[in-house]
Amino acid sequence: MPKYQHKFNQTDQKISNALLSLITAKPFAKVSTDQICKTADINCSTFYRHFADKYLVLEKIEADLLSKFFSISNKRIEKSFSIDELTENLENYIDGLLDIILENRSKLAIILSKNGDPSFHNQLAEMLSTKIKNTWKKISRNGSENFNNLNTDLAIDFIVASDMAIIIYAVEHPAISHQMIKNTFLQLLIDGPMNTVYKSLMKK
Repeated sequence: MPKYQHKFNQTDQKISNALLSLITAKPFAKVSTDQICKTADINCSTFYRHFADKYLVLEKIEADLLSKFFSISNKRIEKSFSIDELTENLENYIDGLLDIILENRSKLAIILSKNGDPSFHNQLAEMLSTKIKNTWKKISRNGSENFNNLNTDLAIDFIVASDMAIIIYAVEHPAISHQMIKNTFLQLLIDGPMNTVYKSLMKK
């Protein structure tokens, strides 16, 4: 990478970090470009060489996070031909999901907080929905994303809500081990919520 590009990227990161730092203390709507520049220790002309406004800074941060979640491979899930294979491959998928959360927990916590961007939750859910639809279409024997005897939209919404619950829970509860989160999620998803809870209650 050319030296100039490396320096440009470093300044990009300084600006992004400055915005995230400010959002921890006040809503994004109340953060000004001047405040971002002061926090990043740059002048305004430098800021405008990188971004037209603060909204594009936030957009870049969110796009980076979304691309990381989108990059989680579904290829092994798409080749699942039994519930046992699906369970094993889902474990790998969830590991990837949790790894991204671990690496980006502070950013996610800020963006998903009340001071962050309310629309990011919907963007992330929509991206997950698209991935799930594409995955089920490849798994399906007839190449359709529709499920026999099931309301397709409701089924996908249920799975997306489960994925979002993992993300939010893991972000908000860093002390809970990823293994515990993964095991709980798999049991709920594979065995069903009522069956999983009932079995847990009946254990001595």
